[in-house]
Amino acid sequence: MNIVYVSDQYWPSVSGVPVSMDSFRESFTNKGHRISLLVPDYPEAAEWDRDHNPKNLFRFKSRSIFFNKENRLVHRSEKKKIHDRLDAIKPDIIHIHTEFTMAKIVIKYAKRKNIPLVLTAHTNWEELINEYIKFIPLRLARFYCRSILRRMFNKMDVVIVPTSLMETRLLEYYVRSPIQVIPTGINVDQFSRTIEEEKICPNEILLSLSERIKDHKTLLYVGRLGREKNIKFLIDAFSKIAENDNNIKLVIVGDGPAKEDLESYSRHLGLEGRIIFTGFVQRNMLNDFYSMAHIFIFASKVESQGLVILESMTCGTPVVAIGEMGTRALMGSGGGGYMVDDDLDLFIEKVELLLNDSQLYKLKSAEALQEAKKWGSEIMSLKVLALYEDLLLEKRNHNAI
Repeated sequence: MNIVYVSDQYWPSVSGVPVSMDSFRESFTNKGHRISLLVPDYPEAAEWDRDHNPKNLFRFKSRSIFFNKENRLVHRSEKKKIHDRLDAIKPDIIHIHTEFTMAKIVIKYAKRKNIPLVLTAHTNWEELINEYIKFIPLRLARFYCRSILRRMFNKMDVVIVPTSLMETRLLEYYVRSPIQVIPTGINVDQFSRTIEEEKICPNEILLSLSERIKDHKTLLYVGRLGREKNIKFLIDAFSKIAENDNNIKLVIVGDGPAKEDLESYSRHLGLEGRIIFTGFVQRNMLNDFYSMAHIFIFASKVESQGLVILESMTCGTPVVAIGEMGTRALMGSGGGGYMVDDDLDLFIEKVELLLNDSQLYKLKSAEALQEAKKWGSEIMSLKVLALYEDLLLEKRNHNAI
C-alpha cells in the first residue's frame, strides 16, 4: 500500500503525535508498505533531518502560532505544492494526524481524487483549548472546539481514537463517521527490560545522573513540561514524601514552556538538588531512564492515551497515576501500579506503599511487564492495516457500482 501521513506536528516538535506516527510507520514499512510524511518545516528541522535521515519525508513552509510558539501551521499558500506532491506519490490512503491547516488542504484533494481518508484524534482539544487560548471564555472555547472538530471528523471515512473514552467524547460531538478504537502500540523491543535485570544506566551520557541518584530511590516523570501536564501536583506529592524520606529523589525528563516555572517552584519548596530537571532527552535513551527509576509518576488529566505510562511498564517500572481520560483506559485493570483519584493524599499513599513494601513492588513490576505486552505495536498496526484494506475494498466496490 502507498500510504500518506499528514500532520501539522512532527519532529523536532516534541509530543505524542510524532511518537505515534513513527510507531506505525516503522511497523508498516517493515511489512513492505510505503509511508510518505507531509509535515511542517521548522527552524531546527534541517538539523533533525540530517541526524535522522528520514525517508519519504516532505516539509512545507510554516509559521509559528501567536498563542503557542512551540507549534507551527503550514502556510495555506503551500496548497499547490502539497497537491503536486500528492500527485507524485499517488496515495492509496491518506491518514491525517492533526486537525489544522494540513488537514484542510489534503481533505479537498482526497475528496476530489476519491481517496479514502482516515484521521486519528490524538488530542483531547476540548480540555486543552483554554491552555492555549486563554482570552476566550471556557464554555465558548469548548463550544467552538466541538463545532470545528465535528465538521472535520464528519468528512472522514473513519476516525481512529486511542481509547473508548475518546470514542464516547466524539459521540457527544455528534460525529457520524465510523469510529474505531485502536491505541498506539509500543515497540516492546525498544523499551523492554526483564525484571531480573539490575536497574542501572550503562550509557555514558547518563553517568552523571546515575551518580546523583546513587543510593536513592527515584521517582520519574517523562514528558512535555506544560501546565496541562499537572506537574506541580507531582512536585507537591514529592515534597510531602521527601519530608519523611531523605533517600528519595525526583527526576523530571523533558522540556517545555513550563520548565522555568517548575524549577522556580521547586526552589521555593526548598527541593533544589532533590528534584533533577534533565531537559530534553533523545527517545533512544529513554529506556535507560525508565529502567533506573523506582516508580513512574503521572498526573495529567487530559491525555488521550498516555504513551509514557506504557513505556514505563515495558521497562518493568510500576506506575502511580491520576486515573482520568487515557490513563483510566490504560490502567483500568489495576495491573502494573496504581490508578487513583485526583487526591494528593491518596496519590502519596500509593507511592509510599510501593517505596516501602519490597514484595508488593516486585509484584507490581511483574504486572507492569505483563500489562505492557497487551499494547505491542505489532498488534495495533495489524488492526490499522485491516482498516485500510477494508476502506480500499469499499471504495473499489462503490466505484464498480
